[in-house]
Amino acid sequence: MTPITDTAPSRPVTQAVVQTRLDSLTGLRWYAALLIFCYHFAHESGYTTSAHRAEILKKITLGGPSAVSLFFILSGFVLVWSARIGDRPGSFWRRRFARIYPSHAVTFLVAALLLVWEGKPLISSIALGNLSLTQAWIPNRADWWFGFNGVSWSLSCEFFFYFCFPFLVPLLRRLSVRGLWTTLIAGNLAVILFPFLTNFLEGATGWNSKYLIYMLPPVRLVEFAIGIVLALLVKGGHWRGPGTVVSLVLSGIAVFVLSLAVPYVFHWNACTVIPYTFLIAALARNDVRGKRSLLRHPVLVYLGEVSFAFYLTHEMVIFGLNYFLAPHPLSPFAQGALVMAISFVSAVLLHAYVEKPCVKLLMARRRARPQPA
Repeated sequence: MTPITDTAPSRPVTQAVVQTRLDSLTGLRWYAALLIFCYHFAHESGYTTSAHRAEILKKITLGGPSAVSLFFILSGFVLVWSARIGDRPGSFWRRRFARIYPSHAVTFLVAALLLVWEGKPLISSIALGNLSLTQAWIPNRADWWFGFNGVSWSLSCEFFFYFCFPFLVPLLRRLSVRGLWTTLIAGNLAVILFPFLTNFLEGATGWNSKYLIYMLPPVRLVEFAIGIVLALLVKGGHWRGPGTVVSLVLSGIAVFVLSLAVPYVFHWNACTVIPYTFLIAALARNDVRGKRSLLRHPVLVYLGEVSFAFYLTHEMVIFGLNYFLAPHPLSPFAQGALVMAISFVSAVLLHAYVEKPCVKLLMARRRARPQPA
């Protein structure tokens, strides 16, 4: 297989750029996770409030699922940025497995215990789909997508992306600068225009629009590829786009205003993909240039580091508290604060005692072997 490389073809990348830590993007991950948390809390928590206030809360957070799109683009971007010259697919896949799967396995077991506590059945076929991270490949089956730890459906997509990465990068790095720009624009247009095809595709396949747009891994691969191309452009010094402030404003408008105005099938990623593309590139370029950024604050960087664990734990906490507090639900503020506190403590523990140790344990033997030049 072709080794994974990390440079754009148009001109060599300086060593300073290669070694730059993109702490602003790490901090951005926390805000993405927080956006998803707010959406799940508003739409799934059993807090007590008036129907009018509940509806307002749901509308404010309607753009929350778009943060998954931000994660997918970030994933492609960061993997290219940190790719090792001469790396082999097997080594790459091993690192990604060590980084993702142990935390997934632990939260799966916790989710299973919660289901037993709530008196719900454990369906073996759904459990197998969740453990094998194949649940996002099952059409029109929300019970499969969101069974056990519901948020792990996105890991089903990510594992598909990781499989494709060693084959995508060598193809994309052969493109000229113009080819990279063309691919980036085409990818964004594909995400924006794909919802227009859902009525036709629903009739042709029988698959519902949410599965086609939001769940299906090959469709979400486009956003991952956007991140790859974007990283090649930024690393090669070829990115030309708006700065951080403009990108943040555009992203805010897309999430909190545009997502409410567009048809439902467009709010998952179509109305945010361009602002998110701008934002990731702008933050990365700022880090390369050494410009000040609030997202590089050590506290935010740490929050970004635990964001994956927070993402994996928060929905289980929401459902667990719903069951525990069912006789006496709290106000939105009180219940939200309680969910946030338990989710954050759980995330810190998962990050410190599962995620980091398992990466060290699973990769220790490999690191002891000589690496190719």
